[in-house]
Amino acid sequence: MKNLENFTIHQFRGLRDLELKNLGQINLLVGVNNCGKTSVLEALSIYCNPFDITEWLNIIYQRQGKSFILESLEWLFPKFENVRNNQLEKNEILISSDGNFDIEKLSMTYEELEEISISDKDQGERQNLEHILDRIVKEYIVSEENTIKGLKIRIKYIDKKGKEYQEAFSFWEKNNKISRFNQRKNIKIPISIVTGSSHRSTKEFRLLSDATFDNFKPNLIELLQYMDSDIVDLDILLSPITTFSSFNIYLKYQKLGLVPIDVFGDGVRRLLYIALQLIEVQGGILLIDELESTIHTEALQRSFRWIVKWCKKMNVQLFATTHSLEAIDTLVASTELEDDLVLYRLKPHDSKTKVTRHDWKGLKILREELGQEVR
Repeated sequence: MKNLENFTIHQFRGLRDLELKNLGQINLLVGVNNCGKTSVLEALSIYCNPFDITEWLNIIYQRQGKSFILESLEWLFPKFENVRNNQLEKNEILISSDGNFDIEKLSMTYEELEEISISDKDQGERQNLEHILDRIVKEYIVSEENTIKGLKIRIKYIDKKGKEYQEAFSFWEKNNKISRFNQRKNIKIPISIVTGSSHRSTKEFRLLSDATFDNFKPNLIELLQYMDSDIVDLDILLSPITTFSSFNIYLKYQKLGLVPIDVFGDGVRRLLYIALQLIEVQGGILLIDELESTIHTEALQRSFRWIVKWCKKMNVQLFATTHSLEAIDTLVASTELEDDLVLYRLKPHDSKTKVTRHDWKGLKILREELGQEVR
């Protein structure tokens, strides 16, 4: 049994009653812009690691950066139009699944908070003003600049045995303070999300180090050679021309010797990052936004075959978005069994998102025999 056999987003962001049935090893999400493909990846990320608040923040940073955290958190929650009074209703996040993962249903709600922030100076001045009317004191302290806003998010999940667990977090603006209540042990699946820019992070240093200790580096080099056959090795090294302790990933290049990875295009770095994340989430789930991004068409087939092979070997369930018909055709050619590859086409329909499912066998007929558009 897979970690997730079926996945239902009842309410999350702008998605409502979206069902992904009979999931495969490789799951492709396609559809027009703004149909919710990336939101599905975000919902998966939160569902599979609900009590790790860094997952929430990472999702926000990837979309909006590190500003307006409270507003961005609020917009994780759905706001559906109330037809009767033409207003937006604030609803809970509600997601469910079945499969090997122990969480059966996840529910999240939030409430807005407000608190008075009093500095040490204010505290002293307040004590000196105790003889003044209480009204004047309040007017002095409860000013807009002394008031901070926050959110309290309550998380509840039900496991396969019907047992309920709860947790709560509060977020405060200005000081970016986060408070956690209950301190429940987190239940999670190993999961990671790869976006268009995540391959530029320094996280790959640690991942590459782990891969080297696990004797996986030759397989990484094999993948990179699909992009450039002159790459023969890679390592983490200290630059010889800097006075700072600045390490970087270097590729041993047949024609030039050791070359910093920054010199190469995004395609090499992104493929390396995908491979390193795949190792990191063994037995879990890998999420990739725009699977084909930065990978040249000539390298697609061999690269995708490598990814499919190692997803199977490491028991990783892959969810990826794509706009590319060529990427779909390449994955059809890179897989062999009916449950290896499943494509879900998302289409907004009234207040819900309609999902059309095609398995590998159906895709093969639609594309190779009939030449039909499936995006």
